[in-house]
Amino acid sequence: MSDFESVLESGFKEATNRETFARQIEAKIKEIEGAKNLLPARPYGEPVSAEKIRANLTLRSLIEQKSPQLAVYFGLDAGVAHRRSEEKEARELLKQRMQMLTEQSRAVNEQSRRDLEARQAMPSWQRAYRGF
Repeated sequence: MSDFESVLESGFKEATNRETFARQIEAKIKEIEGAKNLLPARPYGEPVSAEKIRANLTLRSLIEQKSPQLAVYFGLDAGVAHRRSEEKEARELLKQRMQMLTEQSRAVNEQSRRDLEARQAMPSWQRAYRGF
């Protein structure tokens, strides 16, 4: 095999490797719901353009929210997914707290209602002297 043929073969192998890697990245992006149609077009053998990914705000935000690994790879804010999970956890804790407070208020109201019904069931002469 001549030098020229080896150069051609090595160039073809490099392009094939770049294409394989780019397709793997594209497949990872396509796993994100709604991102499939937002992928920028690219020629065969060229890597996925990080600049085009960063320029597309919708695709950028989807990647930041759903895949911190891809966000780091493309130089995006990888903390978005972490902050969203913290916010979701805080909302769940707040929801649980509000449910507990609602249950406590419901129990206090029920007890007050029972006390009122008990007082109303008493004869009127007993109600007036209940402080004794």
